[in-house]
Amino acid sequence: MEDPTYNCKTWLNSPHPISMADLFVYGTLLVPEIWQRVSGESDGRYRDATLPGYRIARVRDADFPAIAHTGNETDLVPGRIHLDVPPEAMRRLDAYEDSFYERAEVEVLCGETLQLADTYRIPRGLEEQVLSSNPWTLEWFVESALPDYWIRVFGEEWNG
Repeated sequence: MEDPTYNCKTWLNSPHPISMADLFVYGTLLVPEIWQRVSGESDGRYRDATLPGYRIARVRDADFPAIAHTGNETDLVPGRIHLDVPPEAMRRLDAYEDSFYERAEVEVLCGETLQLADTYRIPRGLEEQVLSSNPWTLEWFVESALPDYWIRVFGEEWNG
């Protein structure tokens, strides 16, 4: 759950272990049950955040999204930044993501503060191969695709 007393500025001014990572998520990992199942972590400390200069779309022939760099600062991807994600959770998250993603450091807006975080994105030059022209929203995913996605990924019925 989002902690309203804990903001990005608070985090930037507090000590934290170097082995932890901050991760911006924007797609299926916004579903708390998916985040917990994949990362092995509770929602922990996170803040809503926005990634400028990127677009989000469905992956070709899929029900999950990917993001691609556009360079246009008015293009915004809504999401969440998880702070201090442990190395073991990051290994699990790396394994969950398809091989066409790259984990890269980006600058996300957390309120009025820019913060560096890792995210999973399509490498430049592969956008047209990987992304479809179909938009992706969390609302669409939850309403139209989540039960089938859960079965396909986790091998059991969705009980959310």
